[in-house]
Amino acid sequence: MEQIKLILAELRKTRTIVLLILLIAFILYYYKSLVTEVVETKMKYKKTEISFNKSINNNVLIQQMLNDLMIEFKADRAYIFQFHNTIKYYDGSHKNHMSNSFEVCNKGVSPECYWLQNIPVSLYPVFLQDIMLKKMCYSKVGDIEEETTRLTLLNQGIKSIVIAPYFSDGQFIAFIGCDYVKTEMDSTISFHQFEKFTNQIGKILIN
Repeated sequence: MEQIKLILAELRKTRTIVLLILLIAFILYYYKSLVTEVVETKMKYKKTEISFNKSINNNVLIQQMLNDLMIEFKADRAYIFQFHNTIKYYDGSHKNHMSNSFEVCNKGVSPECYWLQNIPVSLYPVFLQDIMLKKMCYSKVGDIEEETTRLTLLNQGIKSIVIAPYFSDGQFIAFIGCDYVKTEMDSTISFHQFEKFTNQIGKILIN
């Protein structure tokens, strides 16, 4: 009789364990998609957080490098313009724009970036072509032959200007420049050295 009681007790224990295993299996199966979603969301958030932090750090570094560029070449303002697409035409094509995305200014020099956003590139084709051809380097802005460019720069109070293009995979994606407002630029400035500096900034820009 005692043996039968022991056997029944063992069976009860076994049944309890089996039921617990089945319950755990059911819970895991039922909540599998929820657990997976939570894990994936956490991983996605982590990647976004890392990307965001990297972007902030790069932006700070770019500002510092622009400031170094301005000091190195004794300019009054240094900046970056980037190209982007905004408005779509009815035929589905994009209207190209450029915006002043970064800017540093010397003491007493007013910033211009707030007014230089979403500018249609079609307004300044000669200006952009000269930048691409590495011709936008003038110790006297009044010497610029193309009227639209000359008047636009003079109206901003710019005496001298030097701009270098930045290409990525053969695409003209940005240009980096310096303005001289208080005094004219030294005519002996090395465009080659200037471009080497701006290319370093450009690499951080697209990183």
